[in-house]
Amino acid sequence: MPADSRQVPPQDMAVRRVIALIALALLIPAVYASGDPETAQEWLERMRRAARTLNYEGTFVYRQGEQLEAMRIVHRSDARGEKERLVSLNGVPREVLRDKERVTCILPDNHSVVVDKIPRKGILPPAFRSAGARLQGNYAFSLGGEDRVAGRATRIVDIRPKDEYRYGSRLWLDKATGLLLKSELLDGQGASLEQFLYTSIRLPESIPDEMLEPGTSGEGYTRVTRGGDDGDEPEASTDWVVEWLPTGFRMSERSTDPMPNRPEPVEHMLFSDGLASFSVYLERMGKDAEPFSGHSQIGAVNAFGTMLGDYQATVVGEVPRLTVDRVGRAIRRK
Repeated sequence: MPADSRQVPPQDMAVRRVIALIALALLIPAVYASGDPETAQEWLERMRRAARTLNYEGTFVYRQGEQLEAMRIVHRSDARGEKERLVSLNGVPREVLRDKERVTCILPDNHSVVVDKIPRKGILPPAFRSAGARLQGNYAFSLGGEDRVAGRATRIVDIRPKDEYRYGSRLWLDKATGLLLKSELLDGQGASLEQFLYTSIRLPESIPDEMLEPGTSGEGYTRVTRGGDDGDEPEASTDWVVEWLPTGFRMSERSTDPMPNRPEPVEHMLFSDGLASFSVYLERMGKDAEPFSGHSQIGAVNAFGTMLGDYQATVVGEVPRLTVDRVGRAIRRK
C-alpha cells in the first residue's frame, strides 16, 4: 500500500519525488551506433557508452505505485559536455536541470531551488560505470524476446537478482540504436513495481541553448545547496556506522546537507551495488518533531525509520522491505 504522507523520511515530499525523477533521468541513455550486440552484457555496455553521445528530446511516463508522472526531456551532448532538462507535464510544473557539475531542482510548489553538486568524473549512474564483474556477482543477465515500443522494434534484456535484497529489472532497448525505450522494476515474483516508458522520441542533429533553459526563473525562491563527493571511496562517517550491508553494496556518497523546511542539516550516506541503491539519513530531532518509526512504502520505494537517541535514522531506496529493515537496525553511533 502507498505510504501515509505523515510517515516519510526526513525530506520534504516534493523534494523526494523530484529526487526520484533525478534518479530516473540518470538511467535514460542516448544512442550509440554499432553492430548488434550478441549478449545481454554487450547490450548494457552499448547503453552505458551511448549515454554520453547523442542529442535527443521526447516525452516519457513514469509510474511508481499509484502515482503517474509525465515528463518532457531534452538532452544535449557536445564538446562542452552534457546538459539535460526535464519538465513535469502534469501537476505542479517542476523542473530538473542537469550538467556535469550539478543537478538543480526548481520546485514552485514550495518556492525552493535545490542544487545538488555531483561527482565531476562523470554523470553516468554507477550501474553504467561498472557493468562488469561487480554486477555479475549479484545479478544474472539474459536476453529476452523482441517487442515494439514507441513505434520502434526493441530487444528485451532481463536482469535477475541472486538474492532477496534487491529487485530485478527488464529493459526494452531499441534494436536500431540501443536506446532505452522502456523499463520495469520487478519484485521477487516478477510483478512490475514501477515502469518507465517513452511515448515519443526525436533525435535532432543539434539542440539550441534556449531548449535547455528553465521555464521558471526561481527568483525569490529559497535556495538550498548540497555538496557532493568527488572520490570513489568516501571517508566513513565520523559519527555513524552501518554494521551490516547486503553483499556487493558499498558507500558511494556521503554528505551533511541543509534541507528545505528543516532547522538542522541532515547527514546522508548513499550505498550502491552498481545497480540498486539506498540512502541512510540521520537528523537530530527537535522536541516537537514527530518521529518516523517502522516501515513505509510508495511503489518500489521502501523506507524504514527508527529513533537512535535524539536522532531520527531513516533508510530509503528502491530495494525490498527486508533490505531497509535490516540496514536500519544495523545503524550505530560510534
